[in-house]
Amino acid sequence: MRFTEDEIVAAKRLHECGLPWEPQAGHYVFDETGFCEQSSPFQEKVYFILNYSYFMRIVGGVKRFTEIMVWLPTWEDLREVLRDLGLSDIEVANYLDERQATGLGSERLALYQLVQDCLSKSATSPQEVQSSDQTES
Repeated sequence: MRFTEDEIVAAKRLHECGLPWEPQAGHYVFDETGFCEQSSPFQEKVYFILNYSYFMRIVGGVKRFTEIMVWLPTWEDLREVLRDLGLSDIEVANYLDERQATGLGSERLALYQLVQDCLSKSATSPQEVQSSDQTES
């Protein structure tokens, strides 16, 4: 899997917004600190948690891991986060349609932005986020 530079920047913003995250095997992370000395088989500084216990041991535990690594949620991860934030699949689909994200190939980036908007503005629906986006314009 590849992440665009914009997606990595968006993931960093989610990290700064305090997106709750419990590392799991199968998650992708961005190592901004350079902690991992081995080169990545994916792209620079992007790693896949395959051996969970190994990663937690070398970093010094889950708390430290979440401090120095940035979670790069996949499409599926983002949809789950949005459901946990109270957004229905229909609301998310409408949000993506309004931005033509699927047709433009930027669906995952749009999902990152929606999660950030929900965290930043404590929005409960994409319509509220969109209304506030239009007000700011």
